[in-house]
Amino acid sequence: MKKASDIISDLFSKNFGKEFMEAGRSTSVLFSSWPQIVMEAWSRADIPPAAAHSRIRELQQGRLLVEADHPGWIQILKTKQAQLLEIAKHRHPELDIRGIDFRLSREPKKE
Repeated sequence: MKKASDIISDLFSKNFGKEFMEAGRSTSVLFSSWPQIVMEAWSRADIPPAAAHSRIRELQQGRLLVEADHPGWIQILKTKQAQLLEIAKHRHPELDIRGIDFRLSREPKKE
């Protein structure tokens, strides 16, 4: 008996093609690698908590939308915006990332 995930994967592959599936996997990896991207942008260990207060919300037309739970974290991340972009582009060249935008999260902070 096939797993539900295999059935869904087969369905998407047949209907949307291999390229669509690869793009989905790459995007998923990008989203989950955000903490490592943030940590790599700082050479000191005292700033990476910014990764715990931010996340990639979407990737659309080559632009990452990153949300943070406080305006202060957005300001901190903006100081490294160029480095964050270069690291993301280097790690995921197949996604053609061309920019990063920041916004305040609309979801309440989880304690």
